[in-house]
Amino acid sequence: MKKSVFMLALLIVCGSVWAYNPPVGSEDIFEFSDPELLSGAGSATGGPLASVVPASITFNPALTALSQRTAVNASYSIAFDTASDSSFGHFIQLGTILPNRWCVIAATAQATFADMTRMDLGQNIIIHAGASKDITNKLSVGANIYTGFYFGDTSDFTIGADLGMIYQFDNFAFLRKPRLGIALLNLGKPLSDLDSSYPSILTPRVSLSATLFEERGFSGAVSADVSAPFFQNVIVDTAIGFAYKSIVGLTFKWTFNAQEAARGVPFSLPAIGVHIRFAINSNKFSSRNEDWEQSELGPSIAWQNRYDGLQIISTGMHMDLGLADTTAPEIILWDGEE
Repeated sequence: MKKSVFMLALLIVCGSVWAYNPPVGSEDIFEFSDPELLSGAGSATGGPLASVVPASITFNPALTALSQRTAVNASYSIAFDTASDSSFGHFIQLGTILPNRWCVIAATAQATFADMTRMDLGQNIIIHAGASKDITNKLSVGANIYTGFYFGDTSDFTIGADLGMIYQFDNFAFLRKPRLGIALLNLGKPLSDLDSSYPSILTPRVSLSATLFEERGFSGAVSADVSAPFFQNVIVDTAIGFAYKSIVGLTFKWTFNAQEAARGVPFSLPAIGVHIRFAINSNKFSSRNEDWEQSELGPSIAWQNRYDGLQIISTGMHMDLGLADTTAPEIILWDGEE
């Protein structure tokens, strides 16, 4: 009996290994819908500038523990192929982050409509919901559950979970605020069409990022991610970012996909993105809570030329509600009065 179970498991694994043939671009499907993710923040540490949006949980569910304020996010991307045909792809994302005294709740939904010749991702909707928590002032952990549907000529569904953690080290040599992110993604059933499945089941991801310099409000940072979808591919994401305080950020991201390179898929140019944050001083957000008058609005835009002619233009709007809590609580044990 034990031998039969072992042989059956071995055949399933071998069959899955043989069947690994994801569509071009499918391993990056969750970064296409948001400009910050496309241009650097699609990382298990939030990228060089530690940017966090609701869809960050698709790269590491622990990332939203870095967020202290309620946030809402909406973004849209269009893809068009100037080298092959006139087909278009559309990516839409909506999400929210909801901190509370116990943990940080986040949810995001992405809709993909990309029946393109060179990046055929079909039509699907995938929803993620997760919770994260800072265990110490250095360590945060998180977990997601997700589900989604593929529709079109065929139909299918996906369901599964993600796990992740982030650890921030002390400054080391010229590296400031170095961070380590580890995530185990896509623990479940992937979407499938007639020929392939994606995103790949069981994808470990490791990320390192750090600030290189900070001078008079200006800063520069780098990040590097390595992921191994189903242990049959290696994807390397590197990014560099520059920022002035928390007002404006400029980021660049480049991806190397070993499996796509082996298949002769043309290399992509680095993605470039810009995001801005500015305060909204308006009491219309809340008549009873003055802190909510200090909300921030953040438009962003990104562009990338992928696969020698497939253009992706992404735009988004991020809003943080309320005032960030940067002051530690004051504890008085004795006020000196009898």
